[in-house]
Amino acid sequence: MSEPLVELDERLVTALRSDPRASMISIAKDIGAPRSLVTSRLRQMFDDGELRVVAALHPEFSGKNVIAHVSVRTHGPIEPVLEMVSERKDAVFVSVTSGAHDFIFEARAETHAQLDELLAEVRARPEVARINSLVYSRVYKGYLEHETLAPIQIDEVDSELLRHLELDGRTSWQDLAEEVGLSGSAVRVRVNRLLDAHLAKIVVVQDRGRLGQVLTSGVGLTLHGSAEDALPEFGRLPFVEFAVSTIGRFDAVMTVRATSAGGLHAAFETLRAHPSVHGFESWTHLKSVKEDPTRRI
Repeated sequence: MSEPLVELDERLVTALRSDPRASMISIAKDIGAPRSLVTSRLRQMFDDGELRVVAALHPEFSGKNVIAHVSVRTHGPIEPVLEMVSERKDAVFVSVTSGAHDFIFEARAETHAQLDELLAEVRARPEVARINSLVYSRVYKGYLEHETLAPIQIDEVDSELLRHLELDGRTSWQDLAEEVGLSGSAVRVRVNRLLDAHLAKIVVVQDRGRLGQVLTSGVGLTLHGSAEDALPEFGRLPFVEFAVSTIGRFDAVMTVRATSAGGLHAAFETLRAHPSVHGFESWTHLKSVKEDPTRRI
């Protein structure tokens, strides 16, 4: 992929993250590119599965409030245990990585006891040399809603709208209206009510490893002070895609992205130089195996 196209893709993704349901005209105006180019490139990425816009549900909606980041080191080829973890409904994100561990996954459970059972199953596999887990305490930036879920009653129509938005978060109001037998304005009111209550969030999901030269790395931080003081600032950095405070060997975990190795190094240096950062460890995402923020587990 040529460098100009990589840069265009990054600008398109950034614009979509800002407003996942923005029109092609609005995106073209936002990034200063021809509408025809924006439309053709986004359609290609959507059709190829490189990019998805979906509704991600608040974990509390399904009662899965215990969320963990799990790193796995294996003996020999990783495919057997990677396949086993990927098939589990409680593993919603799985990625092959470089570094001290061979792959990482995100697990969601109702209780810590259920999480323990999952980790015990993974540990019991003969291919697994060791695992290391972190429990999320608060998400500051990312797919998972960190806002408080407002008390809200939903009916079958709301559930049907969510099901369609989980498949395609850019489905038009009119298409949604035809699916549920309401007017476009009534559908817009219902969906905005669900979003305002933080029951769902329209997010952009990328297939890591397929978007040309874009590099994605995980970062584990130990901090001098509290994560509450540092992570809001880190979450505002343009190269930070995901930021969460954790309990375990790190105080925080983030996902950082760049279009070149030099850009990734510069991002790392910015984080290392911050006065709140005491320790820094990174790993590179090589291949996205599973990324399903919409799963109702």
